[in-house]
Amino acid sequence: MTTLIHLLFYSVMSLAGGDWVGNGGNVIACGDSLRLLDYYEAEEQRRIPLDLGPEHMSFQQKVYYVLHRLENVNPTRAKMYKKWFRTFDEETQWFFIGKFLPIRDSGVVIIPEECEIKQVAIQRPNALIMPGDQRYVIDLRLFEKLSEDDKAGLVLHELIYREAIELGIASSPGVRYFNQVISSYLMKSFDSRMMLDLVRTAGLRHVDYHGFAVGLEAAQYYEDGNIKTAMVWGGNLLGQNITGKYVNFYPNGKIESFLYTSADEYRFTINGQALPMDYEGPLSRMILLKFHENGSLMSGSVRNKTPFILNGKTVLLSNLNGAVTFWPNGQLHTGTIESSEYSGPLVLSQEGSQIVKL
Repeated sequence: MTTLIHLLFYSVMSLAGGDWVGNGGNVIACGDSLRLLDYYEAEEQRRIPLDLGPEHMSFQQKVYYVLHRLENVNPTRAKMYKKWFRTFDEETQWFFIGKFLPIRDSGVVIIPEECEIKQVAIQRPNALIMPGDQRYVIDLRLFEKLSEDDKAGLVLHELIYREAIELGIASSPGVRYFNQVISSYLMKSFDSRMMLDLVRTAGLRHVDYHGFAVGLEAAQYYEDGNIKTAMVWGGNLLGQNITGKYVNFYPNGKIESFLYTSADEYRFTINGQALPMDYEGPLSRMILLKFHENGSLMSGSVRNKTPFILNGKTVLLSNLNGAVTFWPNGQLHTGTIESSEYSGPLVLSQEGSQIVKL
């Protein structure tokens, strides 16, 4: 990050928080001591152990330290925050003359009687960034008095708040809590389910869940809190892109099923051979793809007379009652075939060596 000096914008006016809607980052001032409010709450009130990397790191390095760690469990969000951080300098107005009018977005905060809350940053929402405006406005005098950890925490707060503002979140308690947790030792043991709980607590609306980026706006949940249904924003299943699908999940986080049409092209590898999941019919018709709890394909529709290798011989495979089905080990279970030895519907044993029903 370039030096702060060439980024300074001189101002002799108060920066308003009362005549436009913005959102801010705060510090707690106790005499000459300043602390980011997020981290004061974390350590003094919630006993959350912070970890922003070694002391010798600059605040820029500490931001990346936190985001690299977040990437292990929530890569979609970490990538988004890194992108925003790369343009943080050019989107920031630093000032050292004048003051903010207060923005009351902090919620309920308890501080020592001898201390006070001071506004160190304000962020404009997209709709209020006019020509010549910057997204972030930061009081350089307060910023320079912060530790490198707290400077990094303020930047992280603004990155999280940028996401929250776009969702219409107008107060900062959830943002501060999210910042506290991702800035802590707790992240070293985080898994997909814990990240889901944190995102929901903070009021955010997407998360990486067992390898899939999912939107939570219309999500449904099992009684234990695991996702039951949600829209997949991004991800691959058995090598196939399923972005934009409303997906049903098993309690273990594996995908159970989703609908597709003939406009979609899926090709799954079944025991070493590529099998297209397709059908001949109108685009509006919805077909269900189902999967076993171990992640393997359970059932789907194929085009009539699709070449398929069965027990070492090529046969022509068609649907039985609208679909073909497979055992959890990938062996064909039911379908209709044509070959030199047999034609018609069949049900195979899991080993595939015996037709157990016609």
